[in-house]
Amino acid sequence: MSLWQKYKKTPLLTKLLVAMILGIALGIIFGPSVTVIKPLGTVFLNLLKMAALPLVVVNLISGIASLDDPKSFGRVGGKIMVYYFATTAVAIVLGLTVGFLFKPGAGFQLTGTYDGAVQTIPSIGETIVNLIPSNIFASLTSGSFDQIVVFSAFVGITILFLPAEQKASLAKRVNTLASLFNKMVGLIMGYAPIGICALMASTVGTYGADLFGFLAKYLGASYSAAALHVCLYLIVLFVFTGMKPLHFLKKALSLMVTTLSTSSSLACVPVNLQCADDLDVDRKVSGFTIPLGSQINKDGNGIMLAITFLFAAQCVGADTSLATLLRVILISLILTTGAGGVPGGGIVSIAIVVDAFGLPLEVVALVSGIFTLIDVVFTTMNCLGDLVGTVIVDRSEKKRTTRLEGHSEN
Repeated sequence: MSLWQKYKKTPLLTKLLVAMILGIALGIIFGPSVTVIKPLGTVFLNLLKMAALPLVVVNLISGIASLDDPKSFGRVGGKIMVYYFATTAVAIVLGLTVGFLFKPGAGFQLTGTYDGAVQTIPSIGETIVNLIPSNIFASLTSGSFDQIVVFSAFVGITILFLPAEQKASLAKRVNTLASLFNKMVGLIMGYAPIGICALMASTVGTYGADLFGFLAKYLGASYSAAALHVCLYLIVLFVFTGMKPLHFLKKALSLMVTTLSTSSSLACVPVNLQCADDLDVDRKVSGFTIPLGSQINKDGNGIMLAITFLFAAQCVGADTSLATLLRVILISLILTTGAGGVPGGGIVSIAIVVDAFGLPLEVVALVSGIFTLIDVVFTTMNCLGDLVGTVIVDRSEKKRTTRLEGHSEN
C-alpha cells in the first residue's frame, strides 16, 4: 500500500490532530517567519465560509420545514432560546466572578491608545429591528449573516403552513440542496489538514511569546472562565440527557480542532452539523438550532466583556458595586445576544462597554493586541455550547415523541 493510500484511509480526525500539532511545532521553531504559509490557511478558511452560508440557509430551511407542524417549530425554538439566553447570562456572571478572583487589572498601568469610533449601546428594540432585513439581497451582498438567518427561518416557517403536497415537494428540493452542500463541505475538509497546519503555525509563530507576557493574568482569567463554562455545559448535558462527558467530547473533537484553527463560528457550522449527526441528533433539529446558535449564542463574548470591564475598572480603581455589576450584566446581554446589531464584532462591543462606564479606552488597544488568543478559545466554547443545546433539545423532543406514542397505545 502506497503512502497516499495510507493517508486516504487515515481518519480525518487523526489527520486534523497531527496537522494541529505540526502547525504548533512549526510556529515554535520558525517564529514570525512561518507566516509565509498563512495563505494556505486563509484559502481553507475562505473555502469553508464559501460553503457555510448556502449550507446554513438550506439546512435551516430544511430543518424547520421537516418539523411536523408550526407548533413543533415553536416548541423547539422556545427550548433552544431559553437555553441560549440562560447560558449567556451565566457566562457573564462567571466572567465577573473569575475577574474578581484573578484581579487582572490590579497594579496595571494603562499606556495604550484607541482611535476607533465608539458606538452607542443599542436598545432591545433596535437590536430586534436590526435583525429583520428590509432587503434580503442587500443582506446577502453585505454578508449580514444574522439577517440571512432570520429570512431563512421565515422561509422555513412559511413552508410549514403550505398544503401537504406543496410542503413535501419543496422540502424534498431543499433536502437535495442540503445534500449537495454537505458533499461540498466533505470535499473541502479533504484540504483541512493543510489549512489547519498553516493557520496554527501562523498563530503560534505570531503570538506564541505573548502567552507569557504582561497580559498573562488577563488571558489566565479568560481561559479559566472558558474552562469552567465548558464544564458547566457538560454537567447540564449529563443532567438533562445522561450523556457522559467523555463520549460527547470524543464526538466533538473534530469541532474543537477546527474552531481552534479557524476562530470562526460561521466557518464551523458545517463541522458542528456533522458532529450533531455523529451524536444521533435529528437533522431537522440541528439544522435549525446550530445555525441559530452560531449567530446569537455568544457566551464567550459575555465572559470577555465582563472580564475586560473588571480589568479596566481595577486599573483605575473604578466603582464595582452591585448596582454597577447588574448594569454590566444587562448591557453585556444586549451586546452578545444581539451581536448582529453591533458592527465590528467583539472589539467594538468592548469599546461600547468601557465607554459606557467612563473607563479609559486605552484598554481596548491592549485587548485588541491579544484578541486572537482570546477569540480562538471563546469561539470553541460557543460552538460546543451550540452542540450541547442541540443535543439537549433533540433528546427532549425524542422523549416527548416516545411519551406521546405510549399514551396513544394505551
